Order: sequence, then C-alpha cells, then structure tokens
Amino acid sequence: MTVEAAIGANWTIAPEFVFTDAEREALESSLDALTANPYRLYDAHRFQVGRLIAEGAVPERFRAYVDSLATRDRTAEPVVVLKNVPYDRDVPVFDFDQPVRSKYELKKTFVAEGFLALFAQLANTPAIGYVNVNDGDVFQDIYPQRHLQESQSQKALKQIHFHKDLANHFVRPDQVYMVGMRSNPVNEVYTSFVRNIDVIASFTEEELTLLRSSEFYTPFDDLSTMGGGRVQLGEADMHPIIGGRGPEDLRFFENRTVGVTEAAKAIVPKVAETLHALKRRVFIEPGDFVITYNNHTIHAKEVVNVGDPEALQSRWIIKTVNVDDMAPHEAHLVPGTDHLING
Repeated sequence: MTVEAAIGANWTIAPEFVFTDAEREALESSLDALTANPYRLYDAHRFQVGRLIAEGAVPERFRAYVDSLATRDRTAEPVVVLKNVPYDRDVPVFDFDQPVRSKYELKKTFVAEGFLALFAQLANTPAIGYVNVNDGDVFQDIYPQRHLQESQSQKALKQIHFHKDLANHFVRPDQVYMVGMRSNPVNEVYTSFVRNIDVIASFTEEELTLLRSSEFYTPFDDLSTMGGGRVQLGEADMHPIIGGRGPEDLRFFENRTVGVTEAAKAIVPKVAETLHALKRRVFIEPGDFVITYNNHTIHAKEVVNVGDPEALQSRWIIKTVNVDDMAPHEAHLVPGTDHLING
C-alpha cells in the first residue's frame, strides 16, 4: 500500500472526554488538598490519592470513561485526548539551568501529579520511575534545560524527532500520560503521532522483510545517558525496525536509527519520510490530558513557528510512564521498591 493509501485510513485524533467545570473544580479541590510531596514521599502521595478514590472524589462519568479504555483497540486508536482536567494554576517559571531543582523549591501544590496518579490507579496501569531519569522521580517534566536544550530528550528546547519513549530500554513503558501545564499558542509547538499500522501498510513485502531484520542500530536515549544517570546501560543492541516485541512493534528514532548494511542504510530515509507523510498533530494546551500507547504509535515534538522565544523556554508538560503489569519487570526493580527501575 502506498503512503497516500495509508493516509486514506482516515485516522483522526479528537477529544474523547471533557470534564465539566463543576467536575473539574471539585476534583481539583480534592487534589489540591493532598499533603504528601510526590517527589519526597511518593508512596504516601500514592496512598493519599487512593484514599480520595475510595472516598468517592472521582466523578462517576469519568470513572466509567476510564473503565471503557480497558477494551480499547490500541492498535487502531493509540492516542487519547481529554480536556479540562485538573492541574496546578499560577506555578512560577522554573530556572532554565536547573528546572527540576527549581520545581522542587517552587511548586507547592501537586494537582497534576495527583491527577496522573489517580488516573493510573483507576486504569490499573502502574507508574514507574528510572534511577537514571531525574533521580527516579515518577513525575517527569517535558521542560527545557539549558545544557540539554540541543539534546533529543524531554529537556530539549526545540524539536524532538520521531521516537518511542525508552524503546531501547529493558523496561519499555506501555503508556505515556501527559498533562499540559503551560503553553503559549503564539508558539506553534505540536506533539505529532503516527500509528504503527499505517507505517507498516506503507511498505512492500520485500521492504518489510528487510525492516524485520536485525540490521539496524539505535543508541540509548539522551536522558538515560546524558542526564547524570547512576547506572551504566552499556551498548544498545542491534534490532529490527518492525517486529521484535510483536509483529506490529516499531522501533525507530528519526535521525538516530541507522542501518548497518547497505540495504538497511538505504531504507532508513524512507521510514522517516513515511512518518512525516502520515503524522497527525496535537497542540497540547493547559488542562489537556494525552495518552500515548507507546507500543502502538510513534511520536515527535515539532516546533513549527516561534513567536515568543521566552515562552518557548517555559513550555511545560508533566508526564508519567506506565505499564500494564509490574510482574514482568520485577527483576529490574530497585530492591525495596515496587515502582523504581534500576536503569
């Protein structure tokens, strides 16, 4: 099938659930009352969120929607957008050199973190942290940092090419959950998505045979290797672009994945071209909640136009990475924890 035919699949990304103002305000008030700091007392924060759920703080309409996601066809619909979700208001701009440390000092409420934890519990998709990323914080920031502004990581200032989160890691997330915190529409910054199935449909059987061979190499992600990580990950392995963790798995990092044979080298540019031909863009506003099913889609951050460079420097999304089941990953947990990956 040609790229044009694949585009004809007519996949769109549109909001599926919108909190009413009354629903949001009530839940936001409950989350604003959380006292445990999730960066210092993660287990206590998670417990407090669970107690809110048990006490009936979650709107029934929202609970029913989250329950419906259990039977979702992630292959056909790998991106979810919700709007008007609870998040923290009037949070100061963080220091460009040390935004994470600045967040620890300046952020006194934990509404967005509480919403992410609440959603994870409702959906039964545990959040995980990595010792090499923000010293193991479960709640991470897509927020620029000066010394990583040119990197291909969540701390980049401008574009992040098409990729999956932690695709090379021995614990790859099943979901990425994101809450929009701050963005200025004068800056055209989009999160762009492509379905795996549309990529596969764009290649011939001969090309797919090559793409399913282990003739490709992608280095580990920048945040795991450049962010002062405590665990050395060694050398990434050779891999197929399609297949590996399932017949429709896609493992590719635009401008970083390379072929190691002449045929493999020749097909890599076509993969990148295909992704850009198929992409669907989402502008994440404050109060937007976006789910990416990480094994069924590939995504990028695209900076199309910058009208306010200072505002770009403070664009902010809080995210977690989550799994469907912790059991397969227990061997990689830091002893004494049930969520922290040793790597």
